Amino acid sequence: MNNFIIYEQPVSENVRNFLKCEYLSEKFNCSLKKDDIWSIKSSIITLIEMSDFIFRINIKMELLKELERILVYLKYLKDNESIDLIKYDEFYNAVKTHIEELNNSDSNPSKSISDNDFLMQIKSKCHIPAGNNFFDMPAYLNFLSSNKTMIIENINNWYSPFNIIFLSSILILDIKRTISKFKNISITDSFFETKLDKSTKIDLIRVKLENNINIYPDISVSTQNINILFKTSYGNNRLSKVIDGSLDFGLSMSASK
Repeated sequence: MNNFIIYEQPVSENVRNFLKCEYLSEKFNCSLKKDDIWSIKSSIITLIEMSDFIFRINIKMELLKELERILVYLKYLKDNESIDLIKYDEFYNAVKTHIEELNNSDSNPSKSISDNDFLMQIKSKCHIPAGNNFFDMPAYLNFLSSNKTMIIENINNWYSPFNIIFLSSILILDIKRTISKFKNISITDSFFETKLDKSTKIDLIRVKLENNINIYPDISVSTQNINILFKTSYGNNRLSKVIDGSLDFGLSMSASK
């Protein structure tokens, strides 16, 4: 059982996009693992959401730039003996592999969705409340009632052009989380502030709190400061207020060269 909740706050826009990719990937895979018709339906909706998100940004270029920066940062950590050599080799080789696969991937993976009339029919109904029902789209019900193996094969084929993008996003976040360690901090009131070193670029902040204590962080970041206000929720409307008393938490700040 996990005794902690980790709250993450992206500082840079590219890390925010990588976190969104991870979120969509986890939602997609979780739905696809289940056998019921509603979970399969959810995985298709998430696939369309993936396509829309990727279409709006040049995520491939962002990933390539970030992976190249990580290679430089990994070498810096190795030279300063700040990373385990086994972990360095694992990350370095994975980054090189993902760079190669990204360079060989389709520059517009969303085309596999936009060129699919069946999926576009579903998408056209998604913005309407209860629009993607079965009586308006009998072909949709027919598909969802088909052989499970055939359904999964189709969905995986539709997802395939996106795979390296989401795997690369997850790899980048895994490296950032692994390299940046948590520092234990104690405060006597609801507010925490720390100054940022101007020479250090912070791109991801993580706050670790004990589970089931009904406290969460409200994180704000400027060029000079990180400010965290700890709050609690109460009542049926889940209203928020700042906490009273002391608090112990973990703080991790991911930096990149």
